[in-house]
Amino acid sequence: MAVRHRVTLSLMLFLSFVAFASYHKGTGSTAWLQWLTLVVFLFFGYAFDVMFTNSSNFMFDPDADNWRRKTEALGN
Repeated sequence: MAVRHRVTLSLMLFLSFVAFASYHKGTGSTAWLQWLTLVVFLFFGYAFDVMFTNSSNFMFDPDADNWRRKTEALGN
């Protein structure tokens, strides 16, 4: 597991505790939703990182001709 994954997961865990600690029934405060929103953003960023940022899984090249040559070379 890469260092950035550990940092992201530990930050998600810490912010989850902060979100649950800031919830108080009956006060009407929505501060916990703000913390939970940060956790959700981090989760989707982490999921994208795990799924698509491997050098063999994701290739971004805005030039269609270069992209076509690279993918055809991988297919053969």
